[in-house]
Amino acid sequence: MKTIRHLKAQKARLKAIMQMMDSEASFESEDGRKYAQALVKLVLINMQIEEIEKKAARI
Repeated sequence: MKTIRHLKAQKARLKAIMQMMDSEASFESEDGRKYAQALVKLVLINMQIEEIEKKAARI
């Protein structure tokens, strides 16, 4: 399982990349699709971090 530190580093990299991307691009364009993919990855990483933190809180 990935550590929180690794996931947070991935999250920071994705956020930095997304800031350079065009958030207003149409999903029909390549830029729009790449932005959407990055956004989905970011959400999944956030979910993994939350899950790990919840498990740690139960212990």
